[in-house]
Amino acid sequence: MKTLKGQELKEAQRYIRKAADFSGESICSKFRIGAVLEKNGKIIGKGFNGPIGKACNPCLLNLLHKGIKTELCFAMHAEERAVVDAIEKGRDTSGTTLYATYVKNNKPTSTEDSFCAHCSRILLESDVERVVLPEKGGLSSYDINEFYDLSFDKFIEKNYIM
Repeated sequence: MKTLKGQELKEAQRYIRKAADFSGESICSKFRIGAVLEKNGKIIGKGFNGPIGKACNPCLLNLLHKGIKTELCFAMHAEERAVVDAIEKGRDTSGTTLYATYVKNNKPTSTEDSFCAHCSRILLESDVERVVLPEKGGLSSYDINEFYDLSFDKFIEKNYIM
């Protein structure tokens, strides 16, 4: 993990704000999450969390918090949707950076749930190079392999394995 500083921080803040903007498309009643996939200074994919073509079901989300496996949720994650958006546009996702953020009170915010085993698999398979997230100390950058490992560690840590 690397805490971003200087010009790198300024650029990352710009992409995190864009991700926060795209979170406004979410219809999820619990969380608003946005993501952008950047390559060579351009956004090639965007995403937000929420179900595909259906209204959000908060009751299902409550079940997920009680330990039901997340694969049963109908929602796409913002990170996943950003990759799909890029691929649908015919853009190569290799070597990209994914910027993702939760949004609370219309501001990008950190959360302990930023590491997702489901998304880490998709990002790794899509040849995303790194992931940038807001954290309490600022913006942090993770190499994709580090993000992948941490995502699974957190998944196991939270007793999601049944």
